[in-house]
Amino acid sequence: MLEGISTNRLCESSAGCLVAAGKQFVIRYYSRTTTQPQKQLRPKEAAELARAGLQIAVVYQDRARQEEDFGLARGRLDGASAFASAGQVGQPSGSAIYFAVDTDFSAKQIRDVVLPYFKGVHAALDAASGGSSHFRVGVYGSGLTCRLLRQAGLVDLAWLAEATGWAESKTFTDWDIKQFVTHQTLCDIADGWQRCTAQPVFGQFQPIGFEVRAEEGRVMHVAATALNLRFVPSAEGNTPIVALPHGTALRVLGESAPGWSRVRVVLGEATYIGHVRSSFLEVASARTVPASVPAIPAVHWKENNPAARRQSTGALASPIGEPGRPTRNPSAPAATQLQQLARLADWLDVEASARYARRDGLTFCNVYAADYCYLAAVYLPRVWWTGAAIARLAAGQAVQAAYGDTVREMRADDLYQWLLDFGAMFGWRRVPDATALQAAANGGGVGIVCADRETPGRPGHITVVVPEADGHVALRDAAGNVDQPLQSQAGAVNKRFGSAGRNWWLGAEFRGHVFFVHD
Repeated sequence: MLEGISTNRLCESSAGCLVAAGKQFVIRYYSRTTTQPQKQLRPKEAAELARAGLQIAVVYQDRARQEEDFGLARGRLDGASAFASAGQVGQPSGSAIYFAVDTDFSAKQIRDVVLPYFKGVHAALDAASGGSSHFRVGVYGSGLTCRLLRQAGLVDLAWLAEATGWAESKTFTDWDIKQFVTHQTLCDIADGWQRCTAQPVFGQFQPIGFEVRAEEGRVMHVAATALNLRFVPSAEGNTPIVALPHGTALRVLGESAPGWSRVRVVLGEATYIGHVRSSFLEVASARTVPASVPAIPAVHWKENNPAARRQSTGALASPIGEPGRPTRNPSAPAATQLQQLARLADWLDVEASARYARRDGLTFCNVYAADYCYLAAVYLPRVWWTGAAIARLAAGQAVQAAYGDTVREMRADDLYQWLLDFGAMFGWRRVPDATALQAAANGGGVGIVCADRETPGRPGHITVVVPEADGHVALRDAAGNVDQPLQSQAGAVNKRFGSAGRNWWLGAEFRGHVFFVHD
């Protein structure tokens, strides 16, 4: 038999002490509704327990004491919640999740509400796993509860509760874990624990990749245009943590489910741990390392051209050159830069300026975005070097801007590729989500959303992400993450604050999109 404990107390700081006390496993909780800050098992705690050599088991329990806490619908809900918690902790496939029946129900009550509850649990776990559950199912409860659920084929494992006065708890012997009353202090958890003994195999686990430290793990790259990092190893019913851009480096912690990997990725100053589709990863050594690209100079067509005015429809290849135009000083304090960005956007007056007005079936999102960036002292090309000109520049030759010969105008789809190929040369940084976009704009920087059309030759679309101010704000979800950044655009409809619609960049007409910031 194995010796361990069950507890609703945080055990991270007690791991070494528990091992010294002869404990081999710790049973902790998953819960959706608990208000006890220490009850829910957390990823860091799970990793620390495993690093100390302890095995882990888990039980899902919100209350689980009244008939209303059970039934088919509640089972589905709790099963889905348990699956989500398991994904965040890194619980591996094939291990178990126990579900609590923490009361002395009669046989009728068990048949009426508990059996349907476990059917709901199975349905939720199967659905979340894409067909067949990644996890075994166990029950915590009285001897009668354990026996009837085993007979119904609804559980693989049984954990006999410490309450010996409950039905059949003195006579039930087909248990995998047995709990005992304990009134002793232990390590840092005082008397908040119960002694448990267990069979050699009872659904225990150690989290995927627990031994892989921050700078360890196999380095791989995202091979897809974008890859969703998810809380759980499933694409069903869960919002991605973040979309990882093509080429993002990450460290693989291990397989979390068939076809899924648990990974750690650093984006900016934030570290994320989650799950991705393994098929969209490629080993770092397999990537083609591009030859070093010489510095390519920025180029403008007729800079300071006074004909490039707001109320003129000519000179669109030139950056805005109207005398008296406002600018942003990138060296100024952030508060000053925010004022300058607001002033230059107001001055461009996208909704009333002839330069950006839709006409003859044409729209001018690219012109507006380039002008905004130009006044903000950020390079986004209105014209760019041709391929032949870049080859000459790479060979060290001097090249002069000649319209139609060495430089060409840039549409939104051209800017999409330019940001990927050359953006970093000019201070652009690709970011994974709208939260990072809005943060850059709110800090006095510039954000861009750019999408490339699916149909070759058709223009894409580009918008500028602008600072929040004066009642104009980004849309956020309940967790405070930006769902829709505050944008400004020219297009079918020109908007000082607004865009082509919610998640416009995910439209079927676009083959891909990028988020970039310059901060």
